[in-house]
Amino acid sequence: MAINLELHLDHLQVSNDTQNWISKKLNGFEEGHHDISGAHLSIKQMSGKPTVNQYEAKLTLYHKPEQIVGSYKSKSIPEAIQEAFTAAERQLRKSRRAIRDRRKRSRKNVQIDD
Repeated sequence: MAINLELHLDHLQVSNDTQNWISKKLNGFEEGHHDISGAHLSIKQMSGKPTVNQYEAKLTLYHKPEQIVGSYKSKSIPEAIQEAFTAAERQLRKSRRAIRDRRKRSRKNVQIDD
């Protein structure tokens, strides 16, 4: 099952290669897990000056039990997207590790009497 992505570009263009990379990366997040129900990627231009462009990419993963948000500002759109994904992936791994550790601790505390 593919993760549904809502993409908000704020009057900007993203290449097909970048869109394919985004889809592949999102599918990698889902591999072997069912805790992400959707995603939202927002890319906006921070400054309006033609000589100094700065873009912010913000990725929100609709994750159980809480949403994960990764954002990054850069002078290049692809770099901002990649770093936002890196930040979200780091938080996703941390959240999954915490859930896995909680489950392990709860299994250790359960004793079955015969």
